[in-house]
Amino acid sequence: MNNKIQNIPHNFVNETAGEEHEMIISGAIGKSGWFYTATSAEDVRNALKDINASTVRIKLNSGGGDADQGVEIYNYLKDLDKRVVVEVTSLAASAASIIAMGADELIMRTGSRMMIHEAATLAYGTKQDIKKTLNALESYDESIISIYQQKTGKTRDEIASLIEKEHWMTAEQAVKEGFADKVETLKTDSSEGITDEQIQQIINSVTNNLMQANINNQKDEPKPPPVNTQVKRKGFIF
Repeated sequence: MNNKIQNIPHNFVNETAGEEHEMIISGAIGKSGWFYTATSAEDVRNALKDINASTVRIKLNSGGGDADQGVEIYNYLKDLDKRVVVEVTSLAASAASIIAMGADELIMRTGSRMMIHEAATLAYGTKQDIKKTLNALESYDESIISIYQQKTGKTRDEIASLIEKEHWMTAEQAVKEGFADKVETLKTDSSEGITDEQIQQIINSVTNNLMQANINNQKDEPKPPPVNTQVKRKGFIF
């Protein structure tokens, strides 16, 4: 899946926030090399091995990367004795979508997307070399079909048909097709804890204060002199 890595800046953050442990995985999935930095299965294992929180929340934004690393992270999350919540904050494509399947709860944030496809690679050599590569790709596809099938409940043929087409999903489509559990919009602090009745009371109070201030101003202002209505007009005012 290396040729599907998208230009998403790498970012790996691991910290405890309150009762939850939060991890941010952004950018390529795989082992870091000379040409790019990525998040590997080893990075995830080392980051989570000593945490005490009961819930791990992973904020994921990745175009994918190494399929083996994606599957390894998936299985690590499935075996973890914590509740795992994955939030797709923008994109979970290719190997990143495999990681997302390891969640106990998979949330698609508003506007996020998911993409699944067949495994891909580069090959050169003899006919036998090409046949070996083809066999390897077919085995990868069978493996990832099993992962998607376990999450969605779809048949193997249904999943195979989707990955052959390189299937892109909006947040809502991912939920509808069983790849995710729900779509969630971040609530702003300003709207939390304020009821419609309280908002109306605030509006009424401000309106009454403005009306009273206007009445008081009118009492204090002197009456204007009479206006001469016989004015010669030289033009129009729009």
